[in-house]
Amino acid sequence: NPRYAFVAKQLMEPERFIQFRVAWMDDVGVVRLNRGFRIQYSSSLGPYQGPLHLGSHVNGGLIKALGFDNVFSNGLTGYDVGSSVGGSDFNPFDKSEAEVQRFCQSYMTELAKYVGPDIDDPTMGMGVAEKEMGYLFGQYKRINAKFTSGNVPFMNKKSSEVPGKAVVLFAKEMLKDINQSLMGKRCLIVGSGKTARAIAAKLLEYGAIPLTFSDESGHVYEPSGIDASKLRTISNIKTDRGATLGRYVISSTTAKFNEPSNIFDVPCDLCFSCGPIKSIN
Repeated sequence: NPRYAFVAKQLMEPERFIQFRVAWMDDVGVVRLNRGFRIQYSSSLGPYQGPLHLGSHVNGGLIKALGFDNVFSNGLTGYDVGSSVGGSDFNPFDKSEAEVQRFCQSYMTELAKYVGPDIDDPTMGMGVAEKEMGYLFGQYKRINAKFTSGNVPFMNKKSSEVPGKAVVLFAKEMLKDINQSLMGKRCLIVGSGKTARAIAAKLLEYGAIPLTFSDESGHVYEPSGIDASKLRTISNIKTDRGATLGRYVISSTTAKFNEPSNIFDVPCDLCFSCGPIKSIN
C-alpha cells in the first residue's frame, strides 16, 4: 500500500550503526586487529535488544541485514524491546581460551560506550555462548557501576533457544492448516548450533523424529532418530568450543557419519535449515 511507503523508508535506515577497531594480543604477544560492529536498528518498541555474532563471515552488510530481520522478529514476540545486532569478524573457533577472553574484553571496552541496562541488551548468537557472555559481562562490570535493571543482571537473557522453538511452532501451525501434525514426522536438521538443537528438542516434544545434525566436519545420521539422551550427548559435545560432530560417532553404535555423502539424500518428511549462511543454494 503506497500510503505506508514512508514506514518502509524509515525501516530501511537504522537509527545508529557503530563500527570500531578491536585490538587484542594473541598468545605469542602479537597485536591483532578485528572489526567490531553494533547496529541499533529500531527502538520503536523499547530499549534495543539483540544478539552478538562472532565469525570470519561477519561484516557490515550481514549485521545490517540481521538487524533489519530482527525488527520483525522482536515485533512478533510481544515484548517491548527494540532491535539491535552486533558482533565481529573474529573467529573464536581457532583461538585459545585466553585469546577469546582477551578479545571479548577488548571488544566490550569499546562496546560499553553504547550498551547498558535499559539502553541496549546484547544476547547470545553465533559463536557467542555462556563463556563468551561471561567474559563480556565481566569487562562491562569493571567499566560501569550500574549493571542491573530492576534487580535483573544486565546481559543475563538466555534467549538463544527461542528462534528454534518458534520455527517448530510455525511448522506445527502450517501442518495444522492441511490437517496434519508433527507426530511421527522424520525431520532433517541442517546445522548443530544452539538454534538447531532447540529445534530438535521442540520436535521431540511434539512427537517428531529428528534424524541429522551437521557442522563443518560433516553430518551425523541416526536412522532410528535422535532421542533426548542422544541430543544431550550432542549438546555436550557442541558446548565445547571448536568440537565437531565426529566425536559423537564414538558414543553411538547406530550413527552414520557422512553416509550418505550428501545430507539432503537422507529420506525425510521435513527439513529445518539452521546451517551456515549459503549452505543451501
